[in-house]
Amino acid sequence: MFVFAGLAPLVAASPSRGQTAKPRSLPPSEFLAQSLKSHCLTCHGGQQPKAELSLDKLINKPLTAEQFPEWQLVLAKLARGAMPPEDAPALSAADRERIVVSIKRELRAAGARVDESAWLHPSRGNWVDHDTLFADSAGSTNATRGRLWRLTGRAYEEFVQSLNVKYRLGFRTYGHHRVRSPWELSPHSGFRDYASQHRIGEPEIEHHLRNATRVARAIVARLPKRGGIKELQELLKSDSPTAAEIEAAAAASFDGVLGRPATAEETERYAGFLAGNLKELGAEQAVEQLLIAILFHPEVMYRIELPDADAERALLPPRDLARAIAFALTDREPDAKLLAAAEGRKLNGRADVEQQVARVLADSEIPKPRILRFFQEYFGYTAAIDVFKDSATLKEAGFRGKNDWHPNFFVSDADHLVEWVLAKDKHVLYELLTTTKTFALTGDTKQAMGLKRYPTKPFSLFAQTALDVYEIDIKREQWSDETPFDMPAAHRSGMLTHPSWLIAHSTNFDNHAIHRGRWIRERLLGGTIPDVPVTIDATLPDEPEHTLRERMQVTRDDYCWNCHQYMDPLGLPLEQFDHFGRYRETELDKPVAVTGEILKSGSQPLDGAVKDPFAMMSALAKSKRVEQVFVRHAFRYFLGRNETLADGAVLIEAHRAYAENDGSMNALITALLSSEAFLYRTAAANEIAAAAVKPRSKP
Repeated sequence: MFVFAGLAPLVAASPSRGQTAKPRSLPPSEFLAQSLKSHCLTCHGGQQPKAELSLDKLINKPLTAEQFPEWQLVLAKLARGAMPPEDAPALSAADRERIVVSIKRELRAAGARVDESAWLHPSRGNWVDHDTLFADSAGSTNATRGRLWRLTGRAYEEFVQSLNVKYRLGFRTYGHHRVRSPWELSPHSGFRDYASQHRIGEPEIEHHLRNATRVARAIVARLPKRGGIKELQELLKSDSPTAAEIEAAAAASFDGVLGRPATAEETERYAGFLAGNLKELGAEQAVEQLLIAILFHPEVMYRIELPDADAERALLPPRDLARAIAFALTDREPDAKLLAAAEGRKLNGRADVEQQVARVLADSEIPKPRILRFFQEYFGYTAAIDVFKDSATLKEAGFRGKNDWHPNFFVSDADHLVEWVLAKDKHVLYELLTTTKTFALTGDTKQAMGLKRYPTKPFSLFAQTALDVYEIDIKREQWSDETPFDMPAAHRSGMLTHPSWLIAHSTNFDNHAIHRGRWIRERLLGGTIPDVPVTIDATLPDEPEHTLRERMQVTRDDYCWNCHQYMDPLGLPLEQFDHFGRYRETELDKPVAVTGEILKSGSQPLDGAVKDPFAMMSALAKSKRVEQVFVRHAFRYFLGRNETLADGAVLIEAHRAYAENDGSMNALITALLSSEAFLYRTAAANEIAAAAVKPRSKP
């Protein structure tokens, strides 16, 4: 079938993985053995090694298949920074990286599978040593490897909608009639749009083929009466089109769909494809097939970020760079000014890109949904909508039932609060971690409640429920989407005390202090927490007569506390609130304990006991380290990959831009999108990516 001729390499693209070979004995390298002896044998040697892991046996034996699980464990511990412990001889980040690389090499050579894609996962970002990244001697600026980055579902749908408007196709943009993206982002928490995480497989191709066919047929159906691509109209009228007319029709169709002129090679390929189908299928079907083939160009599905074929490291081509800027901020193709800059060769370096990024950020007419989405995914508060509360739980908490409980209201209010802070663009992170402001029942909530239609209708019961959670009293004449309201200053401090975040980081029936503490450890302090071993039952005892803090005493066992010490003391102060986001001072008729501690944060001024969540949030919000970790997360989101040690200079400069511009998110974004990591690409990670952009066969 014509579609797959040029597309097969694109469909086949997948994360590179280590190949499994026939196991064979291979002694560890001298460097690896010496490093493990120097840093690990103190604890993991002798007759009683810690955790029953004896590296004596591993180092002194040839590497065999039976040892693979133990070596994989050592690899994970070293990469995460969990080994060696703090009381052991220090291991520099550079030496740690050399050891990790050595273990991977030895495992592969012995026939073990080393899944490199796992190291690219968003959850692995904090594994890079923070202090080394932000040291004055951090590595030089770093380019990003060439890649195909699948468009978001929203960007795909925006593209189809642009054709719908341009050619008056009449597609509905709502309900089951809407043209839907063949894919959605992965459901895991955190940043979901990573370049390495998404590939297009056969089900997505089939869905896209249906969409492309629908669009192509609609364009063809409107050609005779409503116009469209003039050259195609002329082609349909001609009984015997000339080669020049066919070539003009193919070139015009390419430009009309993709918004750029076809290259000479593309014109020749698509014209030849059209000519062949004109002979076999007739004019209308030939034109339809041409449009479908163009709609299968990789640009429709991917952000193409590859250096020129002959360059090891190069600035992205102007059009690809323009698309990278646009998709980083807007989920849409570049606007006219950005395209004009690309076509006029005015995207030739950092200064040009800074100018365009600043223009887009300053233009209130250009929607920039990806900036809000960064904060949605960073804080994770939108998950509140999916936290189920059954009728019994609601009634026990004092609500009459499901009609009283609408967590989407809190999410909408949190969105509006983030946008309000971004509009001021001053000390953005600090404000979001300390503000006592909230918006109340914003956006479509008024319409849903009938307040626009019935302005004299009193507040409904579920509206009052939300106001009670906020502890604010709003009179009808004061209710506004433009002005935030003050929650009690003694009861709230920033997004981590906003009902949307508290609900999102709860369970159906209770708070989840462990998950809340893990969020703080990973998102604010840049720490790492290992996954729960499959052999461990991580459930808390079912003791409804005890408070959550009392039930969590089981995590104080030595084995559990190795990890829980990094989470529990951070999450327990947020017991100040229940799992509906309501402030409280008692739990089960007992005074609620809200003390905690910041341990081993990596910043000595931060470490110490905290008396309540408000003291903890104040300390965290003022921390330079927390700011730097925030910059690391912004890097991952806008670059679509984890940072490496070589990105240190980019991160230092981005943090400097943020700090020196009074905590400006716009300054931070501009620094990231004009960095060499964003602008430059090195040779493609594999030849499949390049082949997808330059197919060797006709469409």
